[in-house]
Amino acid sequence: MSSVRVLAGTRKGAFILTSDEKRSKWDISGPHFAGWEIYHLKGSPADPDRLYASQSTGWFGQVIQTSKDGGKTWSPAGNEFVYDGDPGMHQHFDGTPRPWAFKRVWYLEPSPTDPETVYAGVEDAALFKTSDGGQTWQELAGLRSVDGHLWGPGAGGMCLHNIILDPNDPNRIYIAISAAGAFRTDDGGVTGNRRTTA
Repeated sequence: MSSVRVLAGTRKGAFILTSDEKRSKWDISGPHFAGWEIYHLKGSPADPDRLYASQSTGWFGQVIQTSKDGGKTWSPAGNEFVYDGDPGMHQHFDGTPRPWAFKRVWYLEPSPTDPETVYAGVEDAALFKTSDGGQTWQELAGLRSVDGHLWGPGAGGMCLHNIILDPNDPNRIYIAISAAGAFRTDDGGVTGNRRTTA
C-alpha cells in the first residue's frame, strides 16, 4: 500500500502529515520551527527525504532550512539572495521608483531530477537558483529584463509566487509575479518573455 504525505506551512510553524492511500487516519509531525511563519515547504521529487522550507519572522528575517531525512532533522542553508549586477529601480504602490530589495522567499520549486537543484521565487520579484542544496543562490536575472522597471507590487507586495518547471524541457520555466503577470523562459532564465499582463 502506498503512502501519502502533505507538507503544510503555517504562520505558527511547519507540519508533516502522513497517511496510507485510504487517508482515513493521519500521523502529524510538528510543529517544526514553532512560532515561525513558513512561507513555503516543498519536497524534492528526485529524493522524497529531501525537504526545503522558507521561514520568516519580523524579528529574525528570512531563513532557508533543509532536511535530508524527511523532516526528522533540519539544518539552516544559505540565505544570501543578492540581485545580479545593478538591479535598478521598480515602481512602488504610488508609482514612484524604488530600489529592488530582497525581503523573503515566497516559493521553492525543487528540480524533478536533481535533489540539489532548487528554484526560489522572492520578494522583490526575482528568480533564484541553487545547485548545491541551498548553500548558495544565484539570480536568473533575465526575468527582470522584461520591463522589470515597470513592475509594481500587488496588495501583498511584489512577489514571485509560483514556479512551474516543464517536465519535458529543463530549460522551460513558467513563473507568476504579483502584480506583473505570468512569464516564460525557454533558456533556463537567461531571458524571459511575458505571457500575460497583470
